[in-house]
Amino acid sequence: MAKSLGNIPWSGIVALFGMALCLVASAVVVRTSYDQPVASWRVQPAVLLAVFSGASSILFTSALDTGITVRFWLSASRETPLAELHYIWDHGRGLGLIAALRSGSKARTVVLLARAACVIEFLAGPFLQRATYQAIRNDVDSETLSVDIASRIPDGWFGDRVNSGGRVYEFRHGLAQLGQWSRKEPIATHDKPGYICNGSCDGSIWGAGFAYDCWTTEEKLDMSTTKTDNSTVFLIVGTVKENTTAHAFLHLRIGYLSYVDGDCMGTITTETCHLTSATVEYPVTVYNSTVSLRTGELSTMRSQNPYWSPGDSPKAVKGTPVGPLSGLRYLVYGSLFDNATKSFEPDLNRTGYVGPGITEDMFYIPSSENPDPSPATCRVKFASPAEYVLSMMHELMFRFALAAGNGTETQVFAVTKTARTLVLQVDPGFLAAGVVFLACGIALVSALMWNWWLLGRPVTLSPLETAAALGKPILEGQPDATLGKILAETRTAGPGTGARKPTRVLRPVPR
Repeated sequence: MAKSLGNIPWSGIVALFGMALCLVASAVVVRTSYDQPVASWRVQPAVLLAVFSGASSILFTSALDTGITVRFWLSASRETPLAELHYIWDHGRGLGLIAALRSGSKARTVVLLARAACVIEFLAGPFLQRATYQAIRNDVDSETLSVDIASRIPDGWFGDRVNSGGRVYEFRHGLAQLGQWSRKEPIATHDKPGYICNGSCDGSIWGAGFAYDCWTTEEKLDMSTTKTDNSTVFLIVGTVKENTTAHAFLHLRIGYLSYVDGDCMGTITTETCHLTSATVEYPVTVYNSTVSLRTGELSTMRSQNPYWSPGDSPKAVKGTPVGPLSGLRYLVYGSLFDNATKSFEPDLNRTGYVGPGITEDMFYIPSSENPDPSPATCRVKFASPAEYVLSMMHELMFRFALAAGNGTETQVFAVTKTARTLVLQVDPGFLAAGVVFLACGIALVSALMWNWWLLGRPVTLSPLETAAALGKPILEGQPDATLGKILAETRTAGPGTGARKPTRVLRPVPR
């Protein structure tokens, strides 16, 4: 039994077993990493796969050497010419590939198996490393956040009225928020636990704002004559008025030249909105310690608890604390309100517009993008600024409500949190290819070691062992001799032949 165990080519068997373990370990790492956060791996899967690939390559070299050795001695014991034995030993390395393929069937088999195993082993590593990659996963969860926001803007927060015309004396608040909006600065909340979202949190906040109701009217305007010069073609204006119940509201008019036909007859579209103070549900997104409005949802947000402030009344006298609508109107007057008028130039036969502000330029549609059938002489058109105006006023009121409620009114609201997590993903195709290639490499090397038990003893390709078995002097001048003949001659060689009896003799292996 001990002698039988001693005949096993342990180095090759252990190497094959190690390659199989590397194959299993690589597949386990790739499969286990699926959909796992990258941060949860102290050693990244790509590093582990590189380690297993390197170990497998080292073991593959050992197993291949053992397989070549087994094939060499099996072929040597079966009357194989020395030239073919050389190519089995060389197994097609370097520039000897073509000669090895031509030398004989035994060498050809060894060369093809060895080269195929080398190529497959080389390809297995890249395929396994490509089997895992990184991607962004959105993890959605529910939680609550806090925010300081006022449910209504108190009278006098903006300042006091100068006169019945609506001017404000000593603007206490609001200018800072207007400047932040103009500079497009992010809206910051408190940088403390409970207020911060580690990701992106969508929710709704009830705060001071305004509810509104809008309707649209149209009128015609001849664009081809000087008689209609100074007619309004773009308008944004707001005035605080009272209804029949003496409740104040902001009367907002938004007019624009929306269409001009082929006869230069234009259409002036006017959108009229009445704004009243109310507590509204702002759709917000919190990211870390900043909050922003989801402007696409502002037109559908709900309102509750409408209120009327004496400071918004047009009849309020000098020194009266200003209400929220009057403060909002006065703040946006210089940066938003506009009144552009039509101007026809007879000497140029062209119609244009003249305005005191820049808002009309923001919504003017260039001739190259204007699809109307109007001729070049009156090709003027504007896009509707209504959505922009209302969104701006909503954002300003939201900023005002946050500033007014800072440290005084804390609201806890539910949010849907979306956290972007860098995770590992698996490509099944590359994983399958890598596993198949490694398995094929193991099988090809195993084929080279097949029939090792027929040798009856452990063998190597040591020069000492080879020389002892073949007998160096007898090799000279006999490149086509078989090992059987050489062994027979070394056994019968007499004195003076230069041959010596080998210390280790192979027993011929039956075919």
